[in-house]
Amino acid sequence: MNGTAAVEPQVEILLITGPAGVGKSTLCWELGGLLAEAGVAHAAIESDELDRVFPKPDAAALSALAPGARDVSQLNLAALWTTYRALGHSRLIMSGVMIHVAFDKRWILAAIPDARITVVRLRAGDDSLRQRLDRREAGAGRDAQIERSLKQSKRLADEDIADVLVVETDGRAPQELAREILDRIGWARAA
Repeated sequence: MNGTAAVEPQVEILLITGPAGVGKSTLCWELGGLLAEAGVAHAAIESDELDRVFPKPDAAALSALAPGARDVSQLNLAALWTTYRALGHSRLIMSGVMIHVAFDKRWILAAIPDARITVVRLRAGDDSLRQRLDRREAGAGRDAQIERSLKQSKRLADEDIADVLVVETDGRAPQELAREILDRIGWARAA
């Protein structure tokens, strides 16, 4: 032993964003499958599941758990990542609508301070979003979800996208998108 402590690799987060129905979850499944085939260790988390709780905890309840915490998603991500990190993981695939990427990056970095985040924004035309959501949504909330997704798409299109990898999804298979993204960020070569 030479007295030099082992340095853990920096955490790399691939943050997949875009409006509801654009294909974030499907893409994450494809990314995970390709990484598993290549032998690349990783974890995957859908951010929507981090705050699916009722009633939502208020600031006082969150602060009692972790001083300064302002979002239950932050606390749950930190708890999950503690386990994944203890298992030796340094790569995380996350997905979520993430309308305000700068804000979302702050709570993610509060949960995983040593992370480097690569943001991928998926885009699709309005007709594609309507078709995808029409197949996915059912019941009374269908029309409201389609309208909400179209508004999300417009807001995301109007947001500054510096340091964001934008990927068009229209007419492209999830497998093709996953391979392109992994090639562009270099994760597939890690095996």
